[in-house]
Amino acid sequence: MNINSYKMHSLLFAAAALAAALSGCGTTSGYQQADKTGAGIAELRDEVINVKKAVDAALKSLDQIAVSATTDPRKAYEQFSKAVANVEKAEQRAKDRAETMRSQGDEYFKNWEKQLSEVHSPEVRRLAEERKVKLRATFDGIKTAAQDTKDSFPIFLADLKDLRTFLSNDLTVAGVDSARNVIAKSKKDGGKTQGSLDGLIAELNSVAAALTPAMVKK
Repeated sequence: MNINSYKMHSLLFAAAALAAALSGCGTTSGYQQADKTGAGIAELRDEVINVKKAVDAALKSLDQIAVSATTDPRKAYEQFSKAVANVEKAEQRAKDRAETMRSQGDEYFKNWEKQLSEVHSPEVRRLAEERKVKLRATFDGIKTAAQDTKDSFPIFLADLKDLRTFLSNDLTVAGVDSARNVIAKSKKDGGKTQGSLDGLIAELNSVAAALTPAMVKK
């Protein structure tokens, strides 16, 4: 299996690293910093959504190859090849966003610790510690969801790339038929990946909401 397919292990879902960076922090007295961090997490969520859309497109085009194998699978294959490339591109964008968010998370943590050191009231400190525990639980949810995705995505992407290579050299009826087991496995792994991406998106939504003050629409 191509080692490049394991990028997702340390790159795309560096959201896990973001969670680790922020897991010890609570609220800051400057809500603008929390807004900035929450907005960044929302942007990361949007990139993960794009990854899921690309995965959906790849699975649909894979189905079309099987359906059109006895007629003309060329168009379906071209769509599949493009979809696989889009999955990789979406992964790269999400990776870049996650790395940016990790830096913002470090800044958020440092600012919070600095301001907390200036608090003298034991009651306020107690409240801050309680808030920190709640936020830690929220961020732990990201780490769990990111781990699920990290486990399923590399295998799925590697199979897609292997199929793209195989089919590019043997797009015959017999070739497509011989790849049916791999296609079926890819679809099964794709379903797991979609589920894990949904879980990660939900956790990112929760964290963004936890960091951002409510806004009343006028």
